[in-house]
Amino acid sequence: MKILVVDDTPANIDILFQTLEPEGCTLSVATNGEDALKLVPEIQPDLILLDIMMPGIDGFETCRRLKANSSTSNIPVVFLTAKNQTEDIVKGFALGGIDYITKPFRHQEVCARIHKHLELHELKNQLAEKNQSLLELIDMKNKLLGMASHDLRNPLTSIQGYSGFLLSKGGDLNEETRTDFIKIINTASGNMLTLVNDLLNLSVIESGQLTLNLMTGSLCDLIKERIRLYTHLAGEKGIELKVNTQDIPDMRFDGPRIGQVLDNFLTNAIKFSPAGSVVEISSDTRNGRARVSVKDQGPGIKSEELEKLFQPFEKLSSKPTGGETGTGLGLAIAKKMIELHHGDLKVESSPGQGATFIFELPHNPPT
Repeated sequence: MKILVVDDTPANIDILFQTLEPEGCTLSVATNGEDALKLVPEIQPDLILLDIMMPGIDGFETCRRLKANSSTSNIPVVFLTAKNQTEDIVKGFALGGIDYITKPFRHQEVCARIHKHLELHELKNQLAEKNQSLLELIDMKNKLLGMASHDLRNPLTSIQGYSGFLLSKGGDLNEETRTDFIKIINTASGNMLTLVNDLLNLSVIESGQLTLNLMTGSLCDLIKERIRLYTHLAGEKGIELKVNTQDIPDMRFDGPRIGQVLDNFLTNAIKFSPAGSVVEISSDTRNGRARVSVKDQGPGIKSEELEKLFQPFEKLSSKPTGGETGTGLGLAIAKKMIELHHGDLKVESSPGQGATFIFELPHNPPT
């Protein structure tokens, strides 16, 4: 506990040192208000014991200036003075003091008051931190509701419109048109399911309730499996998936979760790559860690957008080359999945040069 004593009387300072140092307090001293105002921002004490009658500016003015400065306004100030008139006590509290102790003081009373004020100050700081966290959660909730209402409304409108048309006039449509309508409904419902799954995944992760099921297995086999799943999707856009996987020793990881990260990397690479381009998938071992990268030949990412790339609900200026859609949650979820494995996820990109997404995993993550 750091306490600043502001008093011009050596005898008072000595008594406070004798009283408070045995209580584990670290004391600093200023003998006037001007020195105190210079010292407080530098040492940031946990509490200030402030005399009123001093040369230069008095304790009242010193307190007023401390409370007017945003960097010192939250530091508790306890007046410790011989001035015991009611108007002085009221003025001390009005200027922002949290207590007013008159001299001569009783040692045990001063210690008890200081400990209680320090305890209250710590609780106040904890409450402020929790309030800030709550405000951030409220902001995230508002973004979630805004995004969900927008991104769910569009596919729901399509589903309702096309299904209603099929119910009322489906018999008048030829088979090809009915099939097209059903495909549209299927695509729209698939987009909704993706969004809902992403929202649920993010909610579980943010609440700290997601646990990994770590199993020993082959990361290379998982990579090859996921590539097979996306070969057809890439082929529809004329994109080649080029694989360069080096042997990686079997390691412990959560297969479905890492598969989800690979899915995100591959779908993004295909989504933002032009027809006739190549997506390169590589894996190897570096510095005792497995490293996987997916490199595309898309438009790349602006430097100012890299920082918000892994933030929930963020969508970048680059547009998919085939009109695909996204939720703005996939990379945020992927990053958190990798971090739960005690790994790292990063991106290397510049405009017009494509993007390379990389994750690294320890072979034996802590349990």
